[in-house]
Amino acid sequence: MIQDNEFYNKIVKACRFDAAESFNLQSRIHRLRWFGRSDIWVKRDDELSFGVSGTKLRKHASIIPVLKQEGVDEVVVIGGANSNNVLSAAQTLTENGIKITPFLLGPPSHKQGNSKLLSLFVDDEDIHWITRQHWIERESQINSYVDKRKDQGIKIFVLPEGGHHRLALPGSLSILFDILRNEKESGVTFDHIFIDSGTGMVAQSLLAGAAAIGKKTIFHNVILADSFDDFEKGLRQVIQYTEDFLQVSIKSVPEYKLYYPVVARSFGSTNSTIFSEIKSIAREDGILTDPVYSAKLFITAKHTIQDQSLEGNILLIHSGGALALSGFLDNPVFDNEE
Repeated sequence: MIQDNEFYNKIVKACRFDAAESFNLQSRIHRLRWFGRSDIWVKRDDELSFGVSGTKLRKHASIIPVLKQEGVDEVVVIGGANSNNVLSAAQTLTENGIKITPFLLGPPSHKQGNSKLLSLFVDDEDIHWITRQHWIERESQINSYVDKRKDQGIKIFVLPEGGHHRLALPGSLSILFDILRNEKESGVTFDHIFIDSGTGMVAQSLLAGAAAIGKKTIFHNVILADSFDDFEKGLRQVIQYTEDFLQVSIKSVPEYKLYYPVVARSFGSTNSTIFSEIKSIAREDGILTDPVYSAKLFITAKHTIQDQSLEGNILLIHSGGALALSGFLDNPVFDNEE
């Protein structure tokens, strides 16, 4: 039984599953028709929350309890203007009475999607915009702000880009055990798992967790924001986090492959192909995907499955983020006329 697994029990404790304020970290799976095969499934982490991206919710599920326990007053959140993590943090932190102070790359020439929605939670004057030219120097600016707030008696915490932090590990590992639950309940064992990756915390935790329990699956990671080298560096860090948290020694990880999106590779970029596929996915399977994250995962997975003639049961993890779609709905491809 999954519930009897000592690793799972550590995750339960870290994420405060027994507390009334705990997040729901179980999502269903179902078959996809868009691919034209019967052995391709989607994990609906997009259904974990209306507004918070599913994989971000998992990370915050183990971050938030620690922040509350330690009496943190304010959290500096770092990211891009359209970051799912920034928008998600604005919701989970506000819900828990913690002030969010964003340090963001920008400002964008035109607010849409996540950047527009963020204005519902944070006033423009409370956002610290850092230009691309000075983005490399962001750490010194953030440290200066943090030191000032500490001098004022404010207990402050800095959440790195994408929530890639040691505190996020238990929540990130929860997706692995939820997949095990999906497999047990459906009677299906997945030979391939596709997941998108920004900073990569959840994707890396999947690999580290699978290594810890000896799960044999091939993982396919679509790198949306960083480089392959950044992913590998983050993976080494997450393996260390996992070894410390689970008290295990990880000698090797399951087979995994890294891909850049086959369309609109630059993070945040879009094109007509993406919007057409978003419409097709909606009509075939009733699923909303967004042009920045999930649609690129679906398109790249479809291309990879066909190009490599992948066989066996395949799972795509839909992390959510469909709210970002709201900024792109004026695209002509969404009109009813064909």
